[in-house]
Amino acid sequence: MFDKWINQDIGNVLARRNRVVVGAEASLLDLLGKVLPKEMKIFVVHSGLEELECKYTVEKFHKDEKVVIIATAPKTELTFIRDYAETCGYVDIRNVESYVVERVFQELGLNISLTPEELKVAAYNSLAKGREYWEELCRKGGERLFDIGSDILPFLHDPEGFCATRDAVVVAAFFEKINSWLGRGNISQPPETLAKEVAEQILGSLLTGKPKKRYLDVYKKWGDSKAMEGSLLGYCQEHPARLEQPELWKVYAAHPFDSVDLQWLKDLVAHLSDSVSIKDKLPHIRARFKSSHGRQWRKGLWGHLLQLLEFDSSGIKGIASLEEATTFYTTELYRVDTAIRSIYEEFWGDETVIRPFQEYYNQLVSPFLHKWFQYFDDYRENQKGLLIERIRSAQGRIAIIVGDGISFEIAQRVIAKTGDTVKVKNQYRCCGIPSITENNMSLLYRDDGVVEPLQSRREAYLTAQVAKRIEFVQLEEVNFQHAEADVLLCSCKDIDDIAEKMQHNALKFIGTIEQSIADKVEFMLNNGFQEVVLTSDHGFVLTGILDESDKAEVEFHGDVLKVERYIRTVEKQSVSAELIEQRQSYGEYRYLYFAKHSKPFKTPGRYGYAHGGLAPQELLIPVVTFSHKTSSLQELLVSVANKSLLSGVVGDYFSVHLKAGDGDIFTQKRKLQLLFIDNGKEFNKSDIVTIKAGELIKKEFSFDGHLTIEVIVVDASSRQSLTKVSVTQTIARDLGGL
Repeated sequence: MFDKWINQDIGNVLARRNRVVVGAEASLLDLLGKVLPKEMKIFVVHSGLEELECKYTVEKFHKDEKVVIIATAPKTELTFIRDYAETCGYVDIRNVESYVVERVFQELGLNISLTPEELKVAAYNSLAKGREYWEELCRKGGERLFDIGSDILPFLHDPEGFCATRDAVVVAAFFEKINSWLGRGNISQPPETLAKEVAEQILGSLLTGKPKKRYLDVYKKWGDSKAMEGSLLGYCQEHPARLEQPELWKVYAAHPFDSVDLQWLKDLVAHLSDSVSIKDKLPHIRARFKSSHGRQWRKGLWGHLLQLLEFDSSGIKGIASLEEATTFYTTELYRVDTAIRSIYEEFWGDETVIRPFQEYYNQLVSPFLHKWFQYFDDYRENQKGLLIERIRSAQGRIAIIVGDGISFEIAQRVIAKTGDTVKVKNQYRCCGIPSITENNMSLLYRDDGVVEPLQSRREAYLTAQVAKRIEFVQLEEVNFQHAEADVLLCSCKDIDDIAEKMQHNALKFIGTIEQSIADKVEFMLNNGFQEVVLTSDHGFVLTGILDESDKAEVEFHGDVLKVERYIRTVEKQSVSAELIEQRQSYGEYRYLYFAKHSKPFKTPGRYGYAHGGLAPQELLIPVVTFSHKTSSLQELLVSVANKSLLSGVVGDYFSVHLKAGDGDIFTQKRKLQLLFIDNGKEFNKSDIVTIKAGELIKKEFSFDGHLTIEVIVVDASSRQSLTKVSVTQTIARDLGGL
């Protein structure tokens, strides 16, 4: 409020005159530099010579401008600018204490009882604060000079900078309050030293699990501040927490220590086989995952660990059919696959973490696989002709994303990444055997069972079967040019491509691919497609870290083609109960063999990401249909009122006239944004525009070197396309003055 008072007093003088002199001690110059408007013409004088120079400059160059002159000498000692002070106006804040007492009484009608030092501190601390600050000071005195809970954060973040920008009196008073806040005497220390001791007290209290409220309140603000996150991490790295049992699991759940998280993880790994120990630790992990403040190390990981550690496998025992096994996987067990994939992604290369969790995962999944293969004779593929079926049955414009290696569980992650306005129909199909690209892509595109290795021929067959025009495109290339297609078929080969090349190292890219698919789904829904379908040729399994004993070896005779997840032979083999035989012709081969477990066959190739086998992770493919949720509220209609005038615009600028409908009680306004498209790609966009019912808004834009621009008007919140118009520029010919 001190800043408000100074500006009021200066403003009152400048309202009448063009000159005002402010009397202020040199120690107040930094403060005045902060509170006076930047556009104000300000001069500072310390001596008679500077006064003379100032007066000459003001009279010669700023005769008709409003000028503030800050003088550090008393008014009685002024010489060349004395007449300004006497005839124009003089604001005296040299005695800050008296100035504050007088202004508090004028503004609030209150008498303030503070020492001169406290009054000066209060003036500094009142910047940008309201009357409540002074009222509390009047009631409670100097104990309320600082709000330590808030003021301490900028000090912790930059102790030297904090002190450098404040008067020495203020800093001394602040340090005294901090020491009192810490519950000790006023110790004189350098700013860095005091800040470290404060941080140690705050963060150290978190390690006890029962932090004092005043420390916890500061930590919550600190942990939630993006601007000050760096200093918090710096203190944590400088003093990493090293704890032993049982103190380790007493730490406050929303702590900021990476070192504690890592110790928790290692302790979990060490006790994975001890169900009682894990059960005791789960409440701490839940609290850590759910904590709403503070910084979390790999926050998503704790959720995946909980999925793994809390998974209820009791339902596996009751599975009595392949249908029940399929339902169990697609409603429950797929979450375990997501969890182990996340752990592999985070810790691949660290066997001390990967191996124990891999063994834990296998123990969970093995009973299910036993049930799966027990009823596998009932398995029937229903992938054949899927694309033909969906295109024929589509009621409006449809986009289909055909993935290569997008498993059912990855599709669930895509669903989770789409917005609240998207409606989801989450289904699956059983893909063909073996679950490999050539076989399963043929099944998706064709309905005659022919295995077609060439993608172009698959597309030609599909086009011939449906009476609709299909546009084929790579998913990453989808843009506004494709918004006119009746059927858009988008290929997405990213996962299979990078996984077969990089194996487990490809896992770090899958999250990005999931987000990219979700973004494209929303883009296509917002640009005229009534449905977007996501499906795939097959899924995949992750084999993890393998020893030789983890690989299945078989002795087959004759011509044999052995890969990681299946074996082809020319001749029929005599096989054990651990293998499944399928009669299927492929070139010279007549038989297929699969293992009834998760172990891969021993082959010369690399292990990690694989498909072709009979596990549900490979065979159950997503068929997810995305559409827009129908809103019960009618949105305000918007159109482009001057469409006919935007073809053949002469000049470098054009104007778009947005016209809103009449609306009703629920549709009074809408926020819009204009996207500018050339050759299907967005090159610019407007600011957010708010239009009211019945309003006409005219916006002018530049062609900026583009001869033809498609302007798409979208809802600023949902990003849904509302209307569009094509704008073309006509270059006027030079007629030679005729």
